[in-house]
Amino acid sequence: MTTREKGLWTAVIILTVSVAALGGLIMLRGLLKPGDVSKDDGDHTVAEMGQEGISEEQWVAELKKRYGTNTLLQMLNRKAVQAETKRLGIKITQEDLQQVLEQDSKGYDSEHAYFEEMQRQFGLDPVDLRNEAEYRIGLEKIATQGIQVEETEIDEYWEQHPEEFAVGKQIKLAALYVAKAEEAEVLLDRVKQGESFDTLLREHSGSGNLLGEDHSGQLGWVDEYDPYQPEAIMKAARELSSGDVAGPISINDGYAVIYVQDVRLKSSSDKRQIRQQIRRSLALAQAVPLDEVEKSLRDKYGARILSGKEVPSASL
Repeated sequence: MTTREKGLWTAVIILTVSVAALGGLIMLRGLLKPGDVSKDDGDHTVAEMGQEGISEEQWVAELKKRYGTNTLLQMLNRKAVQAETKRLGIKITQEDLQQVLEQDSKGYDSEHAYFEEMQRQFGLDPVDLRNEAEYRIGLEKIATQGIQVEETEIDEYWEQHPEEFAVGKQIKLAALYVAKAEEAEVLLDRVKQGESFDTLLREHSGSGNLLGEDHSGQLGWVDEYDPYQPEAIMKAARELSSGDVAGPISINDGYAVIYVQDVRLKSSSDKRQIRQQIRRSLALAQAVPLDEVEKSLRDKYGARILSGKEVPSASL
């Protein structure tokens, strides 16, 4: 997955969560009974802290402010993509879905571990993720409709970028970040004296000083040349064996201590899958950007938001 694709996928997850949140709110509002409404303020109370309550109206206003327009746009995008794939006779196969899910789950112990992490972080279950993959595949197929990629172009790309498809190592990594080298030395000494790295991770999990945001220091399986991790960390990790700890490693404004939990050979895709992956990437490189395709489809199918906000058009 390229940097651009990874960024797009993060944005898609955020939008999926917001769609699910507002969708759940709509369902909740539909299930409320007249007797559920507070007689004091004429508005249903959805949460309380002590004597203070949060009304449904306050909740809805906050959700709309944060996610409202983007959620409506995403819902319109889905309807437009569904309509266009039906018009063009585009089919999304089980093989298409499986390839995308395999790509998305790289870096996790298994596809099941990927599903569990998405559920934990974003509240997305396997059905949500498959639906999102189906939407992305449909949008990409619309964008690349009519674009021809020659076999010679695939060969040329493969020859020029062999590192993308070479069998290499993957490292299961955990890391802690502290402000000073002395603090990192203390952590390293504690591990050498027999304390488990997991204990240190738990101690630092709420401090805001660890890598990987709220992943408790677990970076998971990463490629030995992973571009999304600091090069200083990956350089040190490549020289370690399973069970090794290293530090202090200078990084940004602080220092890291890393723990290599395991090392394995990266599995390689078969040649047919690699060629399909290259074909898809080259076709997308020639296509109109996906956000512009979405805007164009909204225009084509007459999308409108009736809340007073304009729907961004393809001309913007």
